[in-house]
Amino acid sequence: MSQDPTFRILGNAPSDRSERYEAYRREWDRRGTELDGSDHPVHVDLESVAVCDLRCGSSEEDPNGFCQIWTHEHIRKLGFNEHTYQKGYMDPRIYTVLLNQCADMGVSSIKLNYRGEPSLHPEIVSFVRQASDLGFPDIMMNTNGNGGARTYPELFAELVEAGITDLMFSVDAADAESYAKQRVGGEWDILLHSVNSAVTARAEGKSAPDCRIRASVVRTFLNAADVDSGRMEAFWKNEMGVDWMSISECYFPAGATHQWKAAEWASLSAAEFQCPDPFRRMVVTWDGKHTMPCCQGFTLEIDGGEVVSGAQSIREAWTSQNFDRLRNAHRDRTWDKDGKEGEPICRNCAVTKKPTPIAVEV
Repeated sequence: MSQDPTFRILGNAPSDRSERYEAYRREWDRRGTELDGSDHPVHVDLESVAVCDLRCGSSEEDPNGFCQIWTHEHIRKLGFNEHTYQKGYMDPRIYTVLLNQCADMGVSSIKLNYRGEPSLHPEIVSFVRQASDLGFPDIMMNTNGNGGARTYPELFAELVEAGITDLMFSVDAADAESYAKQRVGGEWDILLHSVNSAVTARAEGKSAPDCRIRASVVRTFLNAADVDSGRMEAFWKNEMGVDWMSISECYFPAGATHQWKAAEWASLSAAEFQCPDPFRRMVVTWDGKHTMPCCQGFTLEIDGGEVVSGAQSIREAWTSQNFDRLRNAHRDRTWDKDGKEGEPICRNCAVTKKPTPIAVEV
């Protein structure tokens, strides 16, 4: 078993992609199947910002929320300050250096966010354009559709025109009332305009040939009925014109007690699960001071070190001792053990849990 059990697709993901994109996906799959890290990542998250304008899931039903930004704040309150980092915006000069390193070593896919809302970065359109000019087969972005569009409504049309290839709107609702409860601080009308402007720009032929637009949903007890009935998919695909929809079951981040209850969770053992991510993707934080060998390192427990100020390159961080230790724990199926052989971050990770969705009637 090598796939994230918390993630699934509603409908069919787009299949008419370029040969360069398909070659990248074949290598992505091969790394996960063979547990081969090679000497460079296939994909890199360059965290353009570590700030957000929403507090997703943080309602009276669950004040802790479910977003990684707020999980990070929760962990800080528990006293793990040594494993956290400050909020901020990536310096465009650092971005250019890191982006060129990725291009030079053969990285195929770039995502311009990790925990924050990338559309808040004042240079985000330029960031996409730079990546497009360097010819990356996949240029990705997760966004709440608000962010910079609050002050510049046509931002997402410009991102499409700049060359984004995978634009993923985190929506979590099919109507304004439900949206207000889950995407706390977000404005429904701004989200709808952002999606519509991106879809329209692509329809007018202003996008990269490979541009795909997705609606992403975290399934919680508030929206489970809309997800399970097909209402969510019908609204975003049929009415708003996105290509496809992805569903992630709402999980309980390490150290947090949540009230969301739309799934039963069972911990997987190392005999059942070997995580493919440390063999193919990594994260660079906004300040370049931390690197992580997966997307779930909430507390930076496994740090490949900084990649700024001449400390080391992204390739060197990828082959660092900490990254190799994590890979070996999955190759050898020891990540679930206590003591030095095990990896606490993996035992606490949502990806090592298997959800069974619970039908929710509203």
